[in-house]
Amino acid sequence: MGHMFTTPLVVLSLCLALCLSAPGALADDASTGRIFRFGVITLNHPLVIYQQYQPFLDYLSERQPWRFELVLEQRYSAIVDRLQAGTLDIALLAGRTFLQARERTPLEPICAVTGVDGTPTIRSLIVVRDDREDIRTVADLADKRFAFGSPDSTASYLIPLDYLKQHGITLSSFSRWNNLGTHDAVARAVLRGEYDAGAVGEPMAMRYLGSGLRMLAATPPFPGFIIVARAAVPEPVREALRKTLLAIDPASPEVTARSSGWNEVLRHGFVTVDTSVYEAFRAMETRLGLPSQEQPGTEEKP
Repeated sequence: MGHMFTTPLVVLSLCLALCLSAPGALADDASTGRIFRFGVITLNHPLVIYQQYQPFLDYLSERQPWRFELVLEQRYSAIVDRLQAGTLDIALLAGRTFLQARERTPLEPICAVTGVDGTPTIRSLIVVRDDREDIRTVADLADKRFAFGSPDSTASYLIPLDYLKQHGITLSSFSRWNNLGTHDAVARAVLRGEYDAGAVGEPMAMRYLGSGLRMLAATPPFPGFIIVARAAVPEPVREALRKTLLAIDPASPEVTARSSGWNEVLRHGFVTVDTSVYEAFRAMETRLGLPSQEQPGTEEKP
């Protein structure tokens, strides 16, 4: 099995220096100097995620008159719990997690995150090792060992599960399958030969393609990440954050110089969001017979 974190909660935080508001930003005297906690799922090692998200929050802090605290969680359900409890204010969520969180606490959408093609979508990739000449089509996955990410993941479980079913491969088709937690754990387990293939979100897969892994198949694009805030976060704070994100031009020299250190999910800009597009995931869960929140699974044929 791939690497799993042993601690129930991973929280890394750094209070950003208090900055003056950029020209045109909306200031709120009651919010100035406050700390707003920004939650992110650790799609790979938490230290790596910290190093990739902290520069992004640094960039935002230069244009906001309040402080941010970066909070990393290893479990999707923990992000949902913390939003409900009010111990997170803002979060970067995948589509399925957004729907789960919205059912439990009032949320306000801030922006959708755009992908490499400039649209607010991503794809899931089915990856195999470069040397697996016996796996050339999706049909070749029958009786193979397959790795998914978290059972609550959109890109490394729900979407690839639906895609595989449409191509004649179900969980019972595999000789063994498992939920390994993170996208990084899936990629590494396939690289090590512990699994024959795995499902990884395209932004996270890019660092492995050509470095031991190749793409076997790609799903059609689907709605990607969304940044949300609890409705309790003051409206001027939400609006200032929205304006700052929408103003990011990934092609500008200033942003290009800064974004090279950001996580690949964040490098392509932000757009206004239509939350209705995420309802497609509920229909997909129904089609697959999945509950809205899953428990980790594993199965091996006798």
